[in-house]
Amino acid sequence: MEPRALSIQKKLIFRSLALAVVLSLLVGCLVFVQQVSELEDEIFERTQLSAELLKNRVRDQAVMTQTPWQINVQNILDDLKNTAPSSRLGQFIWVSIRDSENQELASAADETIPDIDRLISLATQQLLQKPTTIESFENHALKYSFLISQTVNDANGHTLARIQGIYQISQAMQNALWQHIFVVVGFSVLIVILTTGLNYPLFRSLFSDLSRLSIHLLDANLETVQGLGSAIAKRDSDTDAHNFRVTIYAVRLAERIALDPDKIRSLIKGAFLHDVGKIGVRDHILLKQGRLDVDEFTIMKTHVLHGLDIVNKCPWLQDAAEVVGNHHEKFDGSGYYQGLKGEDIPILARIFAIVDVFDALTSVRPYKTAMTVDESIEILQQGVNTHFDPRLTLEFVAIAPKLYQQFSKNDEAAHLELDKIIQRYFKGDIGEHLA
Repeated sequence: MEPRALSIQKKLIFRSLALAVVLSLLVGCLVFVQQVSELEDEIFERTQLSAELLKNRVRDQAVMTQTPWQINVQNILDDLKNTAPSSRLGQFIWVSIRDSENQELASAADETIPDIDRLISLATQQLLQKPTTIESFENHALKYSFLISQTVNDANGHTLARIQGIYQISQAMQNALWQHIFVVVGFSVLIVILTTGLNYPLFRSLFSDLSRLSIHLLDANLETVQGLGSAIAKRDSDTDAHNFRVTIYAVRLAERIALDPDKIRSLIKGAFLHDVGKIGVRDHILLKQGRLDVDEFTIMKTHVLHGLDIVNKCPWLQDAAEVVGNHHEKFDGSGYYQGLKGEDIPILARIFAIVDVFDALTSVRPYKTAMTVDESIEILQQGVNTHFDPRLTLEFVAIAPKLYQQFSKNDEAAHLELDKIIQRYFKGDIGEHLA
């Protein structure tokens, strides 16, 4: 029990850790997007503040100066240029002040900016139709730069001047804001991881209980399948050895063609329950000695539908339907119940059809004696392309003599081998079966 429980715990704990990582990444991404949005808002507000300060300085110059204010505007820009290197917020890399007649009164540009003349020309064109705006300056040369166009009015609302410019947030401010973002994101991710870690003892306890319940449930399901299959087998026979042998033969053939383990698990369930629908067939037909007449055979064929009805009502058995519903189909389409043909027949049913017939041929029945292995193989080969899949038949013929020798006359060996198969495909690592 313990290795199997440990397997479930490892699986569930791994999934919990994976969930914690996914949640931390999700939270980190959401926080990152939120912080970037706040960063952009903050940068815009700081740019707006700088533009407003410049606008107020120009207005104050116009209102409070006795001399013609226009001749002193350049002093404002010179002061602005001198204080720019010490500003942690950012700076105007270009600014132009024009009067109400659109005549330039003063201008300043940071000549250290690469391609500044082209940027000024581009900005001027974009600002022609925008007397008042603060918007992001879309270009490849400057990051976090804004176009600014502000109108300076006097107390009566008359236009005194118009300010145009390019404002860029300083690299130091950009670094500080991005550092703040990464710190916030890091703390958010750390909180998710720490919360998961602190809850680990609780998870472990819950997983331990769930492991034991899952193991008991799986054991109960397997015992029910084996018990139901054996009960049906004994209804028209004195032994359930047929079920054991066909399951072993089917698994060995499936392994030989490297069938997926999930498919093999479905095959095992279907092999045990292939004739479960016979529970709905009356004894005078099921136990009749000799050949059935047409009407009786029609009734006998309904055991396929009864079987499907039974397995489809149990979610854990639904994958057995491939065998239960199709093991009487024939490769040429002459079988029942749907008359499927060739590879339209599920591969599990094609596998089982071969081993079921082989075991029937090599076994003693009330109405016949057992055939030899060679005679049985010859009949299988005669049924290629009509009853049986040719490729699968070829593969089974290669292993049939050894299987017959091991299990045909040795029920105890068949029991032991079946236990090994159940252990390998259902109990070896129960964690694999968690959906």
